[in-house]
Amino acid sequence: MLQLTKRLQEGIALMNNTDSGKINGLLIRICTALISNRSQVFTEEEEEKLSASLVITQDQTKLLIKTIIHIIQQAAHGMVRPALLKEHLLAAGISQDKTDIFIEQWSTNAKAIVDMLRQQCLSEKQLEDVAWDLHLKSASSTLARQAQPIAHVQLTLGDGTTKSSSTTSEKVLMQFNQDQLYDFYDQLEQIQSHLDSLR
Repeated sequence: MLQLTKRLQEGIALMNNTDSGKINGLLIRICTALISNRSQVFTEEEEEKLSASLVITQDQTKLLIKTIIHIIQQAAHGMVRPALLKEHLLAAGISQDKTDIFIEQWSTNAKAIVDMLRQQCLSEKQLEDVAWDLHLKSASSTLARQAQPIAHVQLTLGDGTTKSSSTTSEKVLMQFNQDQLYDFYDQLEQIQSHLDSLR
């Protein structure tokens, strides 16, 4: 779940050396910000006060905040259960007491954070409309029994804000034979299953 980059390892070391009560307060604040979809967790002034309180530099404070946000977002994107998150955090080198704080906050806030992330737009384009039609393809009129069904699916993509005009929308045309359509349907079923598990 966590790619242990040098920067993340530095953030984890900072976290391990910070008082557990302060980490808990940071986690509460960060979870609240993620749930309310605020782009900035702390103002510059609040970060300065936090740096003084933690007795670390402002750059270290920013790293600590980014590390916590990264861990929570990775858990949310992976829809990780608390027990598995605990394993990942301990494997990443996060101390037991800090891991317990993460698990407590994750158990409390996971559903709300995942719901909020689900509502965020990850792509510039959003699906606006789906149209389809079915054709039979045969080699000749005498071989009508060997006709192959071909499905054409047209996806209309827009910017996701309102119904786009025909000049701003993009149309994607896909052609499927029966096997390809079944494979596509199976993939859509898997996506639906993952979405249902979030509820």
